[in-house]
Amino acid sequence: MNNLLRWERCVNHRGEVAEAFVRDYFAGEDRQVGLIAGAGFDPRSVIVAELLASAAPGRVRGLFLREERPSPHSHLLTSAEGNVSRLRKLLPGSLVERFDIFDKADTAPVGGRRVIELLRRNLNPAGLTDLVIDCSALSIGVCFSITKYCYQLAVASALNVHLAVLDHPATDGAFQAAHCGRPSSPHGFQGEWQLDKWSKAAKLWIPQLGRGKRLVLEEVHKFVNPHAVCPILPFPSATPRSPDRLIEDYGELFQPSSWDVDARDLIYAHEKSPLDLYRTILRLADARHRVFADTGGSQIILSPVGSKALALGMLMAAIERGFAVVLVESLAYNPAPSVLDLEMRTIPRGELVHIWLHGEAYAAAGQGGGV
Repeated sequence: MNNLLRWERCVNHRGEVAEAFVRDYFAGEDRQVGLIAGAGFDPRSVIVAELLASAAPGRVRGLFLREERPSPHSHLLTSAEGNVSRLRKLLPGSLVERFDIFDKADTAPVGGRRVIELLRRNLNPAGLTDLVIDCSALSIGVCFSITKYCYQLAVASALNVHLAVLDHPATDGAFQAAHCGRPSSPHGFQGEWQLDKWSKAAKLWIPQLGRGKRLVLEEVHKFVNPHAVCPILPFPSATPRSPDRLIEDYGELFQPSSWDVDARDLIYAHEKSPLDLYRTILRLADARHRVFADTGGSQIILSPVGSKALALGMLMAAIERGFAVVLVESLAYNPAPSVLDLEMRTIPRGELVHIWLHGEAYAAAGQGGGV
């Protein structure tokens, strides 16, 4: 087994350094940029577009995505329309496309499949040097499906692919969600854990713990029925007591009668470093491969439900090794109105995280991305 990690030496930036990279790199006159981003109610929808429009004026074309859910609140629609208006002004001529997250006939989660159909119709990489996927205002499942599709597209071409997200866990946590109650996998991340050939495999479930996500994760646990659980705690974190609060929220589930988790099973991931979590997951997978190779093998199932920055680390691990991802899609959101007020500049929008996923930065090493 090749234990070389694809993104062991990954080009990535954060905060002011990430913003400086965007200004410098995309200022090159040879850069022709495609931007895929959410155009919903999230106040972070326009920030990456603003940065790119300033850095590469006239050289950015956008594909902005409206995730449609049943019976949205009026204040969410108002916020989304305001964001769409700003995006159209920033990048004139860009496309704004709507797609359903749930099938209208049976409410099955179909967002990932629908967005890939949309990309096949509307994403034309011809003439582009760089494609930026802004995950800030996209739901996790949709973001995962888009990234895998674009990564596979770029591997067959000379296209640079960048991931960006405005990381602000407090904003992620402020979006209270009503969930559909049906665990499912984003399109492209079903994995092999349910196939007959892996029926004897040791299943390890790695959930990202998040505030207010307990009921969701209980549903996923029942669905996956894992042999072992390794929950992810953010540490170090922007809020020092965050790991303690999460343990308080989930501690009852750690008992032998439920998830059966002890201190040795906890994964501590630096909240500001998606690459830290990516490496941890893959090294854990390599260790399990050696242990279970002769007894049915090992299967890993990931559940990203917390901060989006850490979710990118899980995304990269899932792309590299084909891990399954299991989520419960959000049926509706109910954020506090103050969170949606773009004019309240005192509300922090988070730090920009940039990951260069594929392209010329890795050409010298002979790899499509990473090492």
